[in-house]
Amino acid sequence: MLSACEHDLKNILDLEESTPPAITSPAANTQFELLAANASDNIVFEISLAQFSTTVATEYKLEVSGESTFTEASTIDASFNKQDGIFSTTVVNLNRALLALGFEPLEEADAFIKVVALVNSTSLTLASESLTIKVIPYKIAADGTTDDGTRIYMIGAAVPAGWNPDEAVEMVNIAPDTYRTTTTFTNERFRFFGQKDWNPISYNFPYFTSVPEEYFENARQPDREDGDDNLWFKGELGSYIITVDLGAKTITMTPASDDGTVDDGTRIYIVGAAVPAVGWDAANAQELVNIAPYVYRATVELENDRFRFLKQQDWGDGYNFPYFTGYVNSMLENALQPDREDGDENLWFKGTPGTYVITVDVEKKTVELDLPYSDDGTHIYLVGAAVTEVGWDAANALAMINIAPNRYRVTTEFEVDRFRFLKQQDWGDGYNFPFFTSVPEQYLENAFQPDREDGDENLWFKGPAGTYTITIDVEEKWITMY
Repeated sequence: MLSACEHDLKNILDLEESTPPAITSPAANTQFELLAANASDNIVFEISLAQFSTTVATEYKLEVSGESTFTEASTIDASFNKQDGIFSTTVVNLNRALLALGFEPLEEADAFIKVVALVNSTSLTLASESLTIKVIPYKIAADGTTDDGTRIYMIGAAVPAGWNPDEAVEMVNIAPDTYRTTTTFTNERFRFFGQKDWNPISYNFPYFTSVPEEYFENARQPDREDGDDNLWFKGELGSYIITVDLGAKTITMTPASDDGTVDDGTRIYIVGAAVPAVGWDAANAQELVNIAPYVYRATVELENDRFRFLKQQDWGDGYNFPYFTGYVNSMLENALQPDREDGDENLWFKGTPGTYVITVDVEKKTVELDLPYSDDGTHIYLVGAAVTEVGWDAANALAMINIAPNRYRVTTEFEVDRFRFLKQQDWGDGYNFPFFTSVPEQYLENAFQPDREDGDENLWFKGPAGTYTITIDVEEKWITMY
């Protein structure tokens, strides 16, 4: 039966004689006030399994929707103990699923939950009746931290804004009364403001009860005229992650790494025959290190075979090929092929065996493969109205870091408009749309269109607006975005 086609399976499996799964706990109309402070707390849904008319292999998933018809639904990131019939998720995972569906933060609403039983290798499913729960989601920033919508700002000669409040460095709320940003500092003075102008709220050095002394001191010193008691940055010039807690009146600083990566301490793991150093030994699965929110990276030896990612160094939850619905490198494919037996739909590496840098974004559901990084110190630069951080200011064009010979990458915000690449931070040589022989058509096109005046044939970003990782190879003349 398991090797039969779906039509044959339907003749054996009678769904009308089968019993769908059911959610047995919690009770209908249970209220869930989702709080950032409880983000890691467990939420448990107990179910009774589906009873099919014949023995079949099944998988289960938990879905949520804003409507009882489930016209639009999200799958909740949850672990499932089939033996006990228990789905376990976390407050933050349910919260993310709700926000993805457009639920309004801080407003109570009805959410509809159902469990779906899927018959392996077919499109056959049995779904439970929906359970209505009451939810109050909280806001989440792009990096997964909380965001109540408030902002504070940095102004002064020590930061890129200078003393121009219109260009103030924005700090995003990440927790109650707490704000964070990454920016560059030079040895000069600055202060914090509650708005992008000079009145009425500001915070100077005496406001804070704890600051990192290796980085800051009161700008009011015998050798400096500073009657406003601003903060003076005295550390090494460079890029830093700065966090301000206005409630506790503290400032913390961490140097940003050269490539902009940040490690939150979490890990995922790679295992499989394609990784000869590991094989299928989950206990020794190779770790991928966190480099940004939800993004993980490792250098691995790959050969032509299958592999998958694990959330831990055992055979619990993981990620297979179908999970990655975003960008997947062309050297990878689904291991479930006519010439291979792979019911788990692992990933199959089909490129040239060797050493690769593998980068996984479990939120955007992308997998990238690169040759080992070898930063030669060169840069390519991004400039244009589509690059919200820069605009058309060539002198401040955004640097793309060299990651391999002739290959450059950066992560930044894009909006619908035109842009181009420069070889330097001025209007000398550069690369426009015709230079490239391969671009992601869902995101980029030639800006030279009948409805646009663009004689320079810039690249046009056609959206949707948001944060993207863009990579270019100026020798092979391709671009990827995800």
